[in-house]
Amino acid sequence: MKDKQTETKLRLISLQVESWKKLHDLITYGLDKAKPIISVEQERQFTEVRANLLQETEHVLRELNLLSDLSGRAMNVLNRGSSLRAVRELSNDDARRLEVEWNGVFTKLGVAQGQLKSRRKSFAEVTTFNHFMSRLRRRPAVA
Repeated sequence: MKDKQTETKLRLISLQVESWKKLHDLITYGLDKAKPIISVEQERQFTEVRANLLQETEHVLRELNLLSDLSGRAMNVLNRGSSLRAVRELSNDDARRLEVEWNGVFTKLGVAQGQLKSRRKSFAEVTTFNHFMSRLRRRPAVA
């Protein structure tokens, strides 16, 4: 069997995780001062990923019941990294804080994704027949 709510949450979290990965790739590039100058295209990509996260993060975290855990951290990352050029200009301490905050969000999303995959697997192991039999057993006896 499939649980629609679990499947929906898995789709939401998968998209969110991918966006956080893209943001990390861009932040890592921006922090590496040995890399060439940041291009207009890279800045556009960064802005696009950041805009997507700004629009979707609260909704996704609320749906996953993680809003109180991650909202502050996620907003810290998104506010601190206002542009790729701003990321490049962060002090070492600010860069470390940005990476720690990003890692906190990413790790918690990964754990939640794993839990949802486990729930999906449990639902997959339940056959329709077993589901209806368990519901029949839970019904009170009729006198």
